[in-house]
Amino acid sequence: MRSSLEQEERSTLRDSLQLMARVCDALELAKDLREESTERELNRVLENLSIRQGLSVDERHVWDALFELCPRLEEPFYPDRSAREVSAHLRKRGTPLARSVVRMVLAKWGLDVRGKRW
Repeated sequence: MRSSLEQEERSTLRDSLQLMARVCDALELAKDLREESTERELNRVLENLSIRQGLSVDERHVWDALFELCPRLEEPFYPDRSAREVSAHLRKRGTPLARSVVRMVLAKWGLDVRGKRW
């Protein structure tokens, strides 16, 4: 049985990732419209969202990769395809992490990955 603190942390991570996806969508729109001041503000929001205190080393790698890939990841962006994309990105960046580890990290955060929950 998971403690309420763990559930709260997972919920916060999920909310942050969903907000990140929305900000990335808005950022792409601002770029398309050439709204430079809006783009700067949205980039600041992303920087604030990317704070990663309390995460393990593997979790930090996955978290950072999600923000680097933003907004290329499509919603819903946590099925198996996203784990593959994150794993490939990390490998290119020189910090290889197996796809199964990426899936487990996403699942640990309470995200449904291939129908499994950890």
